[in-house]
Amino acid sequence: MALCATLLICGCASTHSAIELDAQHPSIRQTSTGVMIGDVCVKPTEVASYLDDFDVPHDRTIHILLDDDVKDLRPARFLMACLARAGYTRPVLVTKRHAEAVATGRKKPAGRGAAPAAQHRAVPKKIRYKRASE
Repeated sequence: MALCATLLICGCASTHSAIELDAQHPSIRQTSTGVMIGDVCVKPTEVASYLDDFDVPHDRTIHILLDDDVKDLRPARFLMACLARAGYTRPVLVTKRHAEAVATGRKKPAGRGAAPAAQHRAVPKKIRYKRASE
């Protein structure tokens, strides 16, 4: 207990003194239970004051991460409306990206001296227009 008090007095306790607003690590999250900034749950109407406290420019793009369990976008739209009322003009809703790479069955070239494979061009179909007498 004394060690914890000593660490707090000396300033060794870690505090979150910055927020990240980029697309890779957005600090603002919209969950099914509410809005989170870092690990703190806040009201949507208070998010703008948090951004003002951190001196975030009003023309900066603010990425808001939507959790996977969010099905209703009305709370997220309300959050964006609150930010717009406060003067933040560029809030963007983002989700976690998921990418997969799958190897396809492409043929490898035969070698360095091999001739390139014949390229097949699609031949456009000729359109024949009928006369009115036909």
